[in-house]
Amino acid sequence: MTTTTASIPTQAQPIEPVTQEHGSRIITALEGAWAAIRAQHPDVPPVLMITGTGRNGHSVKWGHFGEKRWTVEGADFKKARTHELFAGGELLSLGGRATMKTLLHEAAHALAHVRGIKDTSSDYRYHNRRFVKLAEELGLTGPASPASVIGWSDCAITDATAERYADVIAALDAARLPYVHDPLVTALFGGPAGTTGGQDDEGDDETGAGGEAGGGDEDPQPTKPKKRPTRFLIICGCIERDDEGRPKLDKDGNEKPGRAIQISRKSWEFGTVDGGDEGGLMCGRCRSPFRKAQPDDEDQAAG
Repeated sequence: MTTTTASIPTQAQPIEPVTQEHGSRIITALEGAWAAIRAQHPDVPPVLMITGTGRNGHSVKWGHFGEKRWTVEGADFKKARTHELFAGGELLSLGGRATMKTLLHEAAHALAHVRGIKDTSSDYRYHNRRFVKLAEELGLTGPASPASVIGWSDCAITDATAERYADVIAALDAARLPYVHDPLVTALFGGPAGTTGGQDDEGDDETGAGGEAGGGDEDPQPTKPKKRPTRFLIICGCIERDDEGRPKLDKDGNEKPGRAIQISRKSWEFGTVDGGDEGGLMCGRCRSPFRKAQPDDEDQAAG
C-alpha cells in the first residue's frame, strides 16, 4: 500500500479533557493532514488553517477555501498574502475519512486558484465539470449527475484514496479531536451523540442523553386533538429533470421534486429548531432544508 510522506504530528494526539491546548491540537492535526495532501500533490498551496462551527441557520458548512485572505509578515517585515482553509467543527465529529474527503475537496478549489481555472459560479455555490476533473486528480469521484444549486459538488472519496491516506485517517481518528456536536449532523450522517445537558452560545437547548430538542407551552384549553399521521413525506429543493436537463412537471404543471422521503413524526420533531414547525433537516445535494410535502391537515399517512 502506498501511503503519504507526511503524517499527523504527535502534538495533535489526545490529552486530558478541558485544557487550553485543545484548539491548537485541532489546528495541528488539520495542518498535518493538509501537509499529507501537499506531499502527494505539490501544486496544492500552503494555507492558514482555521476552524469553528460551520452552522449557518439551517445549513452546515463542512469546509471552505478562501483565496489570499490573510496578511502575514516575514522576518524582514515584508507583507504577503496567504490562503485560508476552514474546516467545520461539525465535520470533525464524522471522523478521519470524512475530514480527509472535505480537505481534498477544498484542495481541488485551491488547485483551481493556482491554475487559474474557474471551477464554480453563482457566488461559488455551483460546481462545474472542471471542478470534478480537479477533484478526480486528487482522488475523489464525481456524482452521477449535478444537483440544482450546487452542481457537481458532491464528490466522494474513493477506497483507493482512503488507502493512500490510511495512516493520516487513522491518526485523525486516534487523536479524538474535539468537535462541535450538532443533532442534525448526528441524525443525517451518523456522528457521535452529544454530551448530557448544556446550551450552545445562542441559548438553544442541545439534545442530551434521553432527551429531545424543541417543545413549547401546553394549551390551557383542553381540546380534542386532531389525529395526525405518524409518517409523512418531506421534500427539498432538488428537482427531477429529463435527459436534457429540463424540469419534469406533474399533472398540475408543478415541478416534480427530485427527492420525496417518508419520515416518522418523531424523527421530524427530533430535528425541530427552537420548537418551530421546520424539521431542520438539510439536503446534502441542493443544500436547502427539507419541508413537508403537504400541510399537517393534509398529511397522508404512509400506506
